[in-house]
Amino acid sequence: ERLPLPRLLSYLRDDGLCIPKEEAAFQLALRWVRADPATRAPLLPQLLAHVRLPFVRRFYLLAHVESEPLVARCPPCLRLLREARDFQAARLDRHDRGPCARMRPRPSTGLAEILVLVGGCDRDCDELVTVDCYNPRTGHWRYLAEFPEHLGGGYSVAALGNDIYVTGGSDGSRLYDCVWRYNSSVNEWTEVSPMLKAREYHSSTVLDGLLYVVASDSTERYDHTLDSWEALQPMLYPMDNCSTTSCRGKLFAIGSLAGKESMVMQCYDPDSDLWSLVSCGHLPPWSFAPKTVTLNGLMYFIRDDSAEVDVYNPSKNEWDKIPAMLQVHVGGSVAVLGGRLYVSGGYDNTFELSDVLEAYDPETRTWSIVGQLPEPIFWHGSVSIFRQFMPETTQEDDSITLDNTISLSRQNQNLHNQNLNELP
Repeated sequence: ERLPLPRLLSYLRDDGLCIPKEEAAFQLALRWVRADPATRAPLLPQLLAHVRLPFVRRFYLLAHVESEPLVARCPPCLRLLREARDFQAARLDRHDRGPCARMRPRPSTGLAEILVLVGGCDRDCDELVTVDCYNPRTGHWRYLAEFPEHLGGGYSVAALGNDIYVTGGSDGSRLYDCVWRYNSSVNEWTEVSPMLKAREYHSSTVLDGLLYVVASDSTERYDHTLDSWEALQPMLYPMDNCSTTSCRGKLFAIGSLAGKESMVMQCYDPDSDLWSLVSCGHLPPWSFAPKTVTLNGLMYFIRDDSAEVDVYNPSKNEWDKIPAMLQVHVGGSVAVLGGRLYVSGGYDNTFELSDVLEAYDPETRTWSIVGQLPEPIFWHGSVSIFRQFMPETTQEDDSITLDNTISLSRQNQNLHNQNLNELP
């Protein structure tokens, strides 16, 4: 209770705060405020801004955070609570925002944002059912539960919250309408309600907690809370070779007009259920629809036939380029993880199947090779989710005292051995 505010803030914002669960950080802040509520209650929003409420367990948010009078009477605290609940319900796209420490779990809690690769083909063009995950914090790969059926080709992969959905595809003779969900909490695949229409070579993306599937002639979306699909308006102009992403509350589709070589971008507004053609000037000279992802309000287009990467800012209606990738990734995959782009696999500049994993850091505007895939693959899907990557610390008593919360894991041994005698 005697801890000065600047010192307490430094602990709460520290990635190295060694706590088994994020609830401990909330308890730390609350105990400090309760020691002198008349003076300290106005400071609670400042403290909670550094508590990573999105990673506090749902039942604890309801039973201990939302019901706490100091929180309930404070509009800024309620906004932080709403942000956490939206994050947990997958209504908040963490990639379509600026960098925010609240959206990043502390290493000591065992949670990590991981890259997951689904399916694809190997050197012999054999179709894979393997699912591999990569932890950028450790550089290690692990196997997750294999896909339970033959994947075929032409399927699409998207992450909704911490679960992964694989939609459609084909075995070469018939189209699939099936949808499989990977439940990351139990490491298990289960089949959910099928799409309204069987399809292959479509695109899927997530917007406001709903899964959208876009094909040349139709669009539909899935509500995971109801396990049901809903037909939506199709695109204004049918497009072949389409890719999609969500950005700033809208869905964008990029592809070539059916039967033509010209590329266009179309935008779907979920509020009006209407598509519109995006007037964004001359599109870059793409031969094929590039792979598309969103990061910090910008749309990145990863070309399939060169190492060039284009960027579109929908708010300003402006195009830009970033430095080229270190190699071509023909048939590779792209995902956003930890505020960076991760491009994996595909065929390289020498037409060899690649196992390279490279990442782009928008802060330094540089690409770097960050790892190797378990094996060279192409035509795979990649997404990022949060998952328990190491055993969780267990305690007999769920209550956590200040004494065992202020334990810092720091690389700097001088800081690690800092005298904390001023703590109660």
